[in-house]
Amino acid sequence: MRITRPALLLTALALFLAAYLVVRFDDPVPPAVPVVFLVALALPSYIALVRWLGAPRGIALLLLLSILPLAVEAYAVATGFPYGRFTYSADLGYRVFGLVPWTVAFAYLPMLLGAVTLAGAAAGTSWGRLVPAGVLALLLVDLVIDPAVVHAGLWVWLDGGAYYGVPASNFAGWILTGTVYVALFRLIAGGRPIPGTVAASLLLILAFWTGYLARNGLAVPALLGAALVLATLPVIFRDDLS
Repeated sequence: MRITRPALLLTALALFLAAYLVVRFDDPVPPAVPVVFLVALALPSYIALVRWLGAPRGIALLLLLSILPLAVEAYAVATGFPYGRFTYSADLGYRVFGLVPWTVAFAYLPMLLGAVTLAGAAAGTSWGRLVPAGVLALLLVDLVIDPAVVHAGLWVWLDGGAYYGVPASNFAGWILTGTVYVALFRLIAGGRPIPGTVAASLLLILAFWTGYLARNGLAVPALLGAALVLATLPVIFRDDLS
């Protein structure tokens, strides 16, 4: 599979326009649609990662950073730790342990990969730089995504929150778990420069949700989403997309 600059840009633009003009989460859709959508958005970064690290290490990293966050998410839904009390309110596929849709693995990991790629480009890939910068980038991504998915009704914070219905405990949880996940990425991937194409899926995700946020008047996360899109583009396009 070859990813070209025009194809990636056109896809990002199409996702932005679809979210801004067409997508309505209150309209019923077949259960398979969100599943296919989440998996399709994740594939560009997954393919780029495996090409970079090679199949054995790349697939091992993908599996670890899919299964571990899924388990943590299930624990969080059951106990409220470390993110706060929330529940999924949409049909996003079979629920692992009856708590978390399996598709969460495909929703979270591309954001993590993109955040680490942005951090590596901005700060470098040494332990002391990549981990804190990666956690910061991941937190900025969540400041965009969480208000959007809450507004869309994909999950609900049971106690509400000051930031568009999202509690501070959620962001504290992302810092805690993000530190672990970024450190695991660095441990497995090593300290080589990260190809910009590993952030391709993050670009598509941000484009979609920024369009949704803009249409629904969520100004702060929409502006942050636009800023992150602009920051992601030069990181991706510094490399050959092959």
